Amino acid sequence: MRYIFDNFEEIMASIAISVTVLMVTINVILRYGFGFVLPWTEELSVICFIWSVYFGISSCYKHKLHMGVDVVIQLFPLKARTPSRILISCFLLALNLLMSYLSYDYMMLSNKVTPVIGMSYFTINGVLFLSFTLMALHTLRFIKEDVDQLRYKPSIDT
Repeated sequence: MRYIFDNFEEIMASIAISVTVLMVTINVILRYGFGFVLPWTEELSVICFIWSVYFGISSCYKHKLHMGVDVVIQLFPLKARTPSRILISCFLLALNLLMSYLSYDYMMLSNKVTPVIGMSYFTINGVLFLSFTLMALHTLRFIKEDVDQLRYKPSIDT
């Protein structure tokens, strides 16, 4: 269970991109091999692709793989680096919480359904709220790690 919790974004993104690839492959085989397509596969592949992108964004954020201001922070004196990271993380926390709030509002206003499958846009747009909330939680972890570094290991920054 811990594995699923620790790798939730990666698991969900992998499932979503696998379904996307499978649906597109099936549609290509049907189109060129048999002369017809299943219309719902296009819709499902787009939905799964959207989900894989947002879970991928959250996963990269969790592992600190996004571009950042590390180059600028490296120019700071050693003692100022950790406080600078905390300040940047606080800004990112506020930004992720704002985006989470706005995506929640957007999700709650989703009352349409997709034309072929009939899936509610609430489900499709839910990934926005979920991914920004996960990124906010990861940011809290980043802040805690930096505060702990300042509190318990001051010799690292000196």
